[in-house]
Amino acid sequence: MKKVISIFIFLLIITSASAQVLFNQSYHNFGEVNKEDKKYFDFTFTNAGKTTAHILRIEEPYGIDVKFSSKEILPDSTVIVRIKYTPKKKGKFKKDVPVWISVNNEPITLTVEGDAKTFDINESVACPDFKIKKEPKELRSDLKIKVIDVNTKEPIKNATVEVIWGGLVYKEITTNKNGETSQNLKWENYYLVVNAEGYGTKEQDFYVNEKNNFIQFELGEPTKEELIVIADTVPEVLAPDTVIEPENVVIEPEDTISTKELPVNLYAPNNIVFCIDVSVSMKQQGRLDLLKASMIELLNGLRPIDRLAIVTYASSTDVVLRSSFVTNKAEITELIQELKAGGYTAGAKGIKKAYQQARSNFIEGGNNQVIIATDGAFNLNSSSSSILEDVSENLNRGVSISVVGVKNERKTVKSMKAIAQKGGGNYIHIESYAQAKPLLINEIKLNSRKK
Repeated sequence: MKKVISIFIFLLIITSASAQVLFNQSYHNFGEVNKEDKKYFDFTFTNAGKTTAHILRIEEPYGIDVKFSSKEILPDSTVIVRIKYTPKKKGKFKKDVPVWISVNNEPITLTVEGDAKTFDINESVACPDFKIKKEPKELRSDLKIKVIDVNTKEPIKNATVEVIWGGLVYKEITTNKNGETSQNLKWENYYLVVNAEGYGTKEQDFYVNEKNNFIQFELGEPTKEELIVIADTVPEVLAPDTVIEPENVVIEPEDTISTKELPVNLYAPNNIVFCIDVSVSMKQQGRLDLLKASMIELLNGLRPIDRLAIVTYASSTDVVLRSSFVTNKAEITELIQELKAGGYTAGAKGIKKAYQQARSNFIEGGNNQVIIATDGAFNLNSSSSSILEDVSENLNRGVSISVVGVKNERKTVKSMKAIAQKGGGNYIHIESYAQAKPLLINEIKLNSRKK
C-alpha cells in the first residue's frame, strides 16, 4: 500500500459554550489498495470542553463499517473512530461518513478514498475490534501558571488565562486566591494571554514539556525606567486608525450572503491572497499564532462572494490554498491552523506567486488585494528594487498590496512601509492577541467599501 497521505490537523468544530470537539483529521487516502492490505484507518476525536460529549449516530455508506473505542467523550479525553472500507470491485472509491455528536449542530464528515487494485469477494466487511493492548501514551504535562503583582509580588486572584493553540482559544482558566492555576496540556507550543482587572494584559508563547511546565506572569504598571525601555524597543504602530463599521445595518432574512462585518450593500466582493512568511523566525514570540488568530477572524467575516488564496514562503514557495470562493470555512480554518514555520526567507518569490493568484482570479469592480505577513526578516535591500517595480506594476493592473508586520523590529518598518505605499495599501503592525483579531478585517473594510 502506498504511504498514507494525512492532511488537515486539528480543526475546531462548531461547539456549544461549554464543550468543543477537536479531531486529528477529516480525510484519509489509502492510495492503492490490494486484498492483503489493511483497509481501515483510525480517526481521533478529542473533547477540549468542560462537559461530556456523546456520539449520537453515524451513516455508513455501502462497503463501510465503523467502530468507536467509546461513544462517550469525557472532558480532556480522546476516542478513536475506526473506519473500514471493503472493496467488492476494482476501481477508485471515495466514501463520506457523517458522524453526529451531541455538542454539534451539524455532523462531522470523515472521508476515506483510494484505488482498489484487487479485492476478495469473500472478505468480511466487519471493522476489526480494538486490541486490548494500550496505545502509546500521549505525552502531556500539567502547566502551572502563577500571576503576581509586578510591584508588590503579591498573588493576583481571578486573573484570566487564555491558552491559544493554532490561532484559536483552546482553554480559558482562572487563578485561585494564591494567584495560581494549572492545565493539563500535550507537549506542544501555546500562546498564553493573561489579564486581570486593574492590572492590564501580558502574553507570551510557551512550549510545554516535562521540564518546561511552569511560567510566572507579573501584571501591573511597570516602573518609570521599565517604561522607557519598552518605549524604545516596541516598533511604531502604523496600522490605519480608521475603522469602518456599518451603521444600522439590517440583514434581511433572504440575504444568505452578507456577514455582520461585510454587508453586501456596503462592501464589494473581495479577492484576497495571503502571502505568509513561514520562515523559522516566525516560530519565535508566538508570531505565527498571532497571525493565525488574525487570519481566522478575517475568514469568519468573509462571504461566499469573496475569494481567498494562501501562499506561503520560506525555503520554498507553496500555494497552500488556491484562490476559491469562501464556501467552506471549516476546511480553510483547518489549513490555517496547520501552517508550520521553518526554513530561510525567500520573500520575493512568494510575492510573485501571490500576485499570480490575484491576477488569475481578478474580480472586476471588486477589491483585489495581496496581504503579505512577515516578522520583517524579509527586507528590501539594494538588490530588491525589482520588487518595488513589481508592486507598482501590479497596482496599475488593479491589485493592491498591504504589509502586516508581526512583532517586527523598528528597523524593518521602513522597507515594509515602502512596499505598502508603493502598492496602494497600508502597513499594519500586530503586537498583541487583542490587537491581532480586528486588524485584517478592518483592512479589508477599508479597501472594499463601496464608493
